[in-house]
Amino acid sequence: MLTRFSDYLIRTASGRILIILFVVFILTTSVIFPLVSSLIEDPAGELESIDTKLYYSPAEFYEIIEPYGDQGRRVYALSHLTADVLFPLVYAFFFGLLIAYIFPRAFSVDSWVQRLNLAPFLLLIFDLIENISVVILLLVYPTQLQGVARFAGMITSLKWVIAGITVALPVIGAIVWLYNSQRGRSQGD
Repeated sequence: MLTRFSDYLIRTASGRILIILFVVFILTTSVIFPLVSSLIEDPAGELESIDTKLYYSPAEFYEIIEPYGDQGRRVYALSHLTADVLFPLVYAFFFGLLIAYIFPRAFSVDSWVQRLNLAPFLLLIFDLIENISVVILLLVYPTQLQGVARFAGMITSLKWVIAGITVALPVIGAIVWLYNSQRGRSQGD
């Protein structure tokens, strides 16, 4: 099943689809997230976001969400069930298709590296697990579920490691593609 999905991404990847997904990616980050943030009362702009942390302990988690207030925590939870579900889908397909577009041009089409176009979907899974954990913690507050908070912090760290790999893959593929193109030209001379 994963192989078929990977092959589907390779067949589907095109410059046109990548441009469309890139525009949706930009719109999501520049319009939807600021709109959701504006719904949380923070006139001084001092509230921290869990999503930007590389790791947080249970104590840090509760220290961050306490100032949000009941309404802010509800809005934050709702954003994790809406915009923060849409965005991982957008970036997973954008990066998955970007890798699927670049890697066949950079590496042998029979190579196992072609399956790395699935990495963004692993990131999607970790992001969704993080969202579910955070929503649970927000909705039961002021009850503190230390184990769930610890789990959420670890998932967040793993998510960021996979995010780094996901962003690095198309860069590495583009470098190899460019190198192979230049080598091919110099051998043709």
